[in-house]
Formats: sequence, C-alpha cells, structure tokens
Amino acid sequence: MVVDDDEPVREAIAEVLAFDGYAVRVARDGAEAMKVLRDVPRPCVALIDLIMPRIDGWELARAIHEDPQLGDIPIICSSAGRDAPPSGCAAVLNKPFDDAALEAAVRTAFATLKH
Repeated sequence: MVVDDDEPVREAIAEVLAFDGYAVRVARDGAEAMKVLRDVPRPCVALIDLIMPRIDGWELARAIHEDPQLGDIPIICSSAGRDAPPSGCAAVLNKPFDDAALEAAVRTAFATLKH
C-alpha cells in the first residue's frame, strides 16, 4: 500500500512497485488509507508519507500498529521533512529517493514478515 498526498509521487512509487511485480493499492492520506486497509485484502507492506492532510503519517502508523488486524504490517516511512519518524518504521526514505532505495526498503520490509 502506498499512502501519499502528492499524486505524481504516489503514482510514480506505485508504478515502480507494480513493475517489480507487487500488487499495489494507493491512498491520498491517512483517512483514505484506513478505509482501504479495512476494505481490501491485507497488504504486506505500507509505505506512508509522514506529512499529509487529515490523518498524517504519524497518526496512521499509530493506528496501524494499534489495530489487531493490521498491527504487524511493516511500515516504510517517507518524508521530505526533518521530523523524526514514528517508532516502529521498518525503514525511512528521505525524499527525494531513487527507485533502488525504494526497492531495497520494500525487500527489507518483506524480509521481516513472519511466514
């Protein structure tokens, strides 16, 4: 799942991941992400922009971690800001990041999944 309020960024990330063979769901902000997370098959990884309207990345990460159905989803945080990411992020991508950094972070997050 890719959550970012910047449409070109969101779509570019989704395109890279889809090209790598991942099934990708997208959301514009944390509020939409929580709805999507409850309505679609559970994602294996969530890539969350920290600075978003309505429900920001910190609130979204907390909501995911506190939800018994979603709490073990690895979260990759991304931001152009300098604020500390929420605890429990599997990886942090500082914008702008390249495709290789994205792919490495997703592979690392997948490696943390319990099979």
